[in-house]
Amino acid sequence: MRRPLLTTGALLAAVAAGCASYSPLPLPRASELAASVSPRGVPPLDMNAVATLAVLNNPDLTAARAAMHVAGAQAFAAGLLPDPQFSYSGDYKMDHTIPPTDPRYPEYDAYGLELSVDLQTLLTHSSLKTAAGAAYDQARLDLLWQEWQTVAEARTLYVEQSIAAERLAFLGPAEQIYAQALERSRRALAAGNVTLEQTSADLAVVIDVRTQRGTADRSLSQAQHALHALLGVQPDVTLPLSSLAPPALPTRATVQSALDRLAQSRPDLRALQAGYRAQEAKLRAAVLSQFPDVSVGVTRARDVSDVHTTGFGVTLTLPLFDRGRGNIAIQRATREQLRAEYLARLDQASADTWRLWDETQLLDAQLRGLDERLPGLRASVDRASRAFQSGNFPAASYLTVVESYLGAEATHLELLHDLWTDSIALATVLGTQVEPDTATPAESAPRGKARAS
Repeated sequence: MRRPLLTTGALLAAVAAGCASYSPLPLPRASELAASVSPRGVPPLDMNAVATLAVLNNPDLTAARAAMHVAGAQAFAAGLLPDPQFSYSGDYKMDHTIPPTDPRYPEYDAYGLELSVDLQTLLTHSSLKTAAGAAYDQARLDLLWQEWQTVAEARTLYVEQSIAAERLAFLGPAEQIYAQALERSRRALAAGNVTLEQTSADLAVVIDVRTQRGTADRSLSQAQHALHALLGVQPDVTLPLSSLAPPALPTRATVQSALDRLAQSRPDLRALQAGYRAQEAKLRAAVLSQFPDVSVGVTRARDVSDVHTTGFGVTLTLPLFDRGRGNIAIQRATREQLRAEYLARLDQASADTWRLWDETQLLDAQLRGLDERLPGLRASVDRASRAFQSGNFPAASYLTVVESYLGAEATHLELLHDLWTDSIALATVLGTQVEPDTATPAESAPRGKARAS
């Protein structure tokens, strides 16, 4: 009896030696937002720098990377071979009438040893390992797609903050101009030179401009807080941003070329391809599982008459009713569903691409036309301001000129905002880079940007 016990003990000791150990990992007690984004003296951040910081520091991406490790662990687990099963049984004498001096006393104890393995798990191991590997690739590509989305969000918030700052830059002087006009109107009303209706109209304009400035101020604050949160930095960290120029637009040929290789460049489409490969492997495993489930093992035993035996056992599942048909049907339907989802995503990407490209072309044409008029409007404001200050230009006419210029400047910022938003969306759909317009070709000539006085 001692030899089987020693064998069993040795096996248990070997198993215990390879076990993993546990150590606690406490949760953080406070926020871990960064206190800075760059060393001192760094120049203002451009759009690419902000996007890079978002990918590196975003808390949601950090959590997503940790989740990807789970998929990696699952792929590792699927690659391991199944453990064999070992069993031990023993029968011990309870008859106290047998004296220990009996020569056959040790033979009245019996034992049984069995070592078995499930052949079905070995048959499907390769397919399940392939499925887990493809699932890990899908998780990795989903993370990459999430990083792309974070880049697009960072660039969009960059635009939101820049446009809000630009709007405040021209609304401040505009409020001063209208406030001065209101003060003159009030003095003229006191002198009896204008009507109460005119002064009330001037007051309404001042209130409207102040309301617009308050709205722009709130928009700037919201964009700043959202950008800080996206970058994972504390709210009081200063983020100096570079000035915003119009984006450089791709040509139709460039868009078509990017669209042709979309299935190989966009991470979400590649993730769906990996998910489809995983499902193909799961279907193969389901087809293999329809064959009879066989477990084989070897046995070693001794009975109470001191007869030693060695044998083997086979356990067979008879495929009479189930035969794995239900699981196969589920896996095939799932594969068809994934194929339809992939095709729908691909079709939607193509439709979004040309919609966004057409919109950018229209916005670009409108912005260029307005850019041609802004210098003339600005010159008119300067001339009217000098004439008004010298008393040679009516106040009502001066305010009309100023209002026309400010309206054009506001439209300019709206068009620039929409053009950047669509350009960022187009770059995300195609997997291309979006850059400010600094080129000189005829298709993307640089534009000057009028500034509010």
